[in-house]
Amino acid sequence: MSTPIYQVENFGFHYPQSNYNLKLDGTFIIKQGECVLIQGASGSGKSTLLAALKGLIPHLINGKVSGKILYNNQDITGLNEQQLLDIGYLQQNPDSQLICKDVYSEIAFGLENQGFAATLINEKITKIADDFKLSHLLTRQVSELSGGEKQKINLLAILVMQPQVLLLDEPTAFLDPESAHEIIAMLQQYIKKSTVVIVEHNHYYLQQIVNKVISIDDNGQIKQQNTTQIVWNQVLPNLKSISPHPKSILLELRELNFSYKNSSQLLNKISLSVNSGEVTAITGRNGSGKSSLLKLIAGIIKTQGQIFWKQQDIAEINYQILWSKLTLLWQNPEAHFIYNSVNEELEYNHETLTMFDLVPQCEQNPYSLSEGQKRRLSLAIALNLKPRLILLDEPTFGQDYEHKLQLAQLITELKNRGMSFIMVSHDQDFINALADHKYHLSNGSLKLC
Repeated sequence: MSTPIYQVENFGFHYPQSNYNLKLDGTFIIKQGECVLIQGASGSGKSTLLAALKGLIPHLINGKVSGKILYNNQDITGLNEQQLLDIGYLQQNPDSQLICKDVYSEIAFGLENQGFAATLINEKITKIADDFKLSHLLTRQVSELSGGEKQKINLLAILVMQPQVLLLDEPTAFLDPESAHEIIAMLQQYIKKSTVVIVEHNHYYLQQIVNKVISIDDNGQIKQQNTTQIVWNQVLPNLKSISPHPKSILLELRELNFSYKNSSQLLNKISLSVNSGEVTAITGRNGSGKSSLLKLIAGIIKTQGQIFWKQQDIAEINYQILWSKLTLLWQNPEAHFIYNSVNEELEYNHETLTMFDLVPQCEQNPYSLSEGQKRRLSLAIALNLKPRLILLDEPTFGQDYEHKLQLAQLITELKNRGMSFIMVSHDQDFINALADHKYHLSNGSLKLC
């Protein structure tokens, strides 16, 4: 019989100065060698539970704990950092886990702290980077990586430590489909000798590796399910429609070129026209330049080439005026937050709070929200500016099916009012449901699909 690694009994947690309480009603066990999927709606407490399984609560994340979590038959709240080193933890937000300037140092950091010799560190990093086909990233600066590349490096930095338990929070959220399949294939080898716990809304990639499912409902009720009871791939309905507004060109890109310092050409002669009342989707592999293209359009980084807004070169437009018409929704939603409560961020607009299902969180600090709630709040903030064009970078990250459907319906409604969207996403289902035009970015070139 497999040894219990975790025993969770009616675990609860209350964040200080917050209305949010996690209260799980039930007990479950995670055994050695299992690959467990924890599922539930956005904001149901999955990420909080994962942080508790890592031992971060209440030592690094302050709050009041109820119930208990046993790790190897010991109360996890009584264990020190050294006793928890064999638990690897991948967080939802790639940027929150990165601490070094270059990729090699990031992967080496944990090994250096454990006193490994430099030659052995180099051997370990070379091997794991080769195994995951990421050797080409070792000399890169972290600031130049895409969100998906950052998540891959975070995972390598954890796996190179050879933990006995691996906790993964939305591991495929920022990955292109090919990369997601590659990562899951590698994890299959890892699972044979370890215990893996995964929080993930995108179940599609996990069907071959998960052997236990734990569901958390909106009331905190815990239910263990057989893998045959799970819907592994929920498909959104087709929401594409023709906007009733007359078409006019809002944005035009003419032969944009871009490369980071000391790097090869990332974007090469990119041309694109975006009409009012349309959704344009851009796909591509991690690191292909999708997020960089959005930053170029928003004027955040400079480019060679021309960008026109309603036939006027944006170089001639005051950026404050431009940004009132064109808004970039950053990949990291926290980049949008400046106030201490959700209410303040949305100027106490109850209609907007209701639209984005944030009424229960209205008094919370934005930084205490779940990643899915943060994503919805950042879009709500952007819409409050009443722009004509919104640039969306991975808009479905952290969203369960119901919230993804609500978001798709909202975008359709706004499109029918004449608003336009350029969407960078790996979520093919979301793209198929919404996009009027689909482009693929590869080897610096943008091609119509």
